[in-house]
Amino acid sequence: MSGKLYNVGMYIRLSKEGAAYAGEASQSIENQQAMMSKFISMMPGWVEKRVYIDDGATGGHFNRQGFQDMMADVRNGEINLVLVHDLSRFGRNYIETGKYLEEELPSLGCRFVALADGIDTETGENDIMPFLNAMNDYYLKNISDKIKTVFQAKAKNGHKLTGTAPYGYIRNPDNHTRLAVDEYAAKVVRRIFEMRADGYGYTKIAGVLNRDNIPPPRLYYYQRQNREPLATTSRLWQLHSIPTILRDEQYLGLTVSFKFKRSYRSGKSKATSEDERLKIPDTHEAIIERALWDKVQTVNEQFSKTVENRRKPCPSLFSGKIFCADCKTPMTFFNGKKETLKDGSVLRYASYACKTHVVTGFANCSWHRVYENPLKRIVLDHIKRQAELIRLDENGMFQILREKLIDGYSADKAVLLSERHNLKQELHSIDLLIDKLYEDKITDNITAERFAQMVGKTETRRKEVEDRLTALEQSEAGAKTKLGDIRNWIRLIKENAVVEDVDRSLIEALIERVEIGEPTKENGVKSQDIWIYYKFVGLI
Repeated sequence: MSGKLYNVGMYIRLSKEGAAYAGEASQSIENQQAMMSKFISMMPGWVEKRVYIDDGATGGHFNRQGFQDMMADVRNGEINLVLVHDLSRFGRNYIETGKYLEEELPSLGCRFVALADGIDTETGENDIMPFLNAMNDYYLKNISDKIKTVFQAKAKNGHKLTGTAPYGYIRNPDNHTRLAVDEYAAKVVRRIFEMRADGYGYTKIAGVLNRDNIPPPRLYYYQRQNREPLATTSRLWQLHSIPTILRDEQYLGLTVSFKFKRSYRSGKSKATSEDERLKIPDTHEAIIERALWDKVQTVNEQFSKTVENRRKPCPSLFSGKIFCADCKTPMTFFNGKKETLKDGSVLRYASYACKTHVVTGFANCSWHRVYENPLKRIVLDHIKRQAELIRLDENGMFQILREKLIDGYSADKAVLLSERHNLKQELHSIDLLIDKLYEDKITDNITAERFAQMVGKTETRRKEVEDRLTALEQSEAGAKTKLGDIRNWIRLIKENAVVEDVDRSLIEALIERVEIGEPTKENGVKSQDIWIYYKFVGLI
């Protein structure tokens, strides 16, 4: 074949940082796409495969959906040429742009072309590329510095520039950068402060609010705007919401700015220290009086000292392994009391309870409490039972697990091998057909339109064949992996058949998770469901 076939991915970005500047309209999505499509139609062997668009996305980082979709297709071999209008559309981060253009794309065999800058990685005319990258990065930093200067000036005048209004306030309708009191939520805030001043703990405060059916801040935000809350929005107060409110100085009438600083390159934010923040007093009506504020902060300090003075709790044996069977959240560890027995040994009454029940002030789910020592015995007995079954009939246990985990995976390998062979032959035929189509286009035996139509149809079939071949190979590889998992589990059970106690190393080696049901009592008999999920094989 006299040339190479290129599946072209056009990448288009309309920047938000430069949208207000003259000339940006000329870089519109429509103009970029029209120019690049025309160029592709004039290039022999180039096929327009897909367009990737990021509208209003910064060039300072590469966490953009269109860009990530494009790179995924490059890595999958869907496209082997990336075309952009100019280098700044690709990105303005000097370091990251260089990594993509000089390392990742070449390693994947992908060509890069920037039309307006005359850059083409195949021809080697790229000496100017590092300088353009540096200039694009400087442009982004310059705009970022100008925006920061404007923000600082407004913040010094007490304007609230970013973020939602804290619970208890709304944005002032007459001046969006000022806060106004939301009387309903403000009453709740005062009540929280008063309960804390009376010595209430976070759990008790959350429980009182939940029992009184007071919507938590995020849910109330949606209700106040007559909007449907997100599925992830909590309907209950959580423990972490209480200290956040109790430490927010904005309730004193202050505007606090620059709690976070953001990198112009990565777009990531990190919290600032107290001395980096700007606090302007008397910018809005206070909800909490200074005397109540000070009293609450004193209570907070006293609670903190009490916690610090407590001895460190004993490590939780089932930490990260034990879950509520109903709400699926991790169980919270309670160290409990201890008792010294006659033989000098110490018996701890450690237990676990549903975290959801605890953090909502006991308003949601239920305790699901289980004590550590009985749970250890249950787990140990279950392991020994599996070990005994393996000792009596190891092959039978293997076959049971094989049927459970591999879900009827066909043992007729001849059928699978035949299908794989046929699919590979078809792929070879498709490659030959594309080569022939390319030769016909070069010799003008078919039109460019007919060529694009037939190549597109052939590529669609290639994708179907490749997907089926991949599915067969993954199915076979998955079956082999699961057979290996079964053998590993049997080996581990046999190795631990004689253990007499449950420790953390045993749990780490064998247990994936333990789910605890709510205890029930029937005819005076107490029972509790416990599900043990093993590593490699799951629930048995």
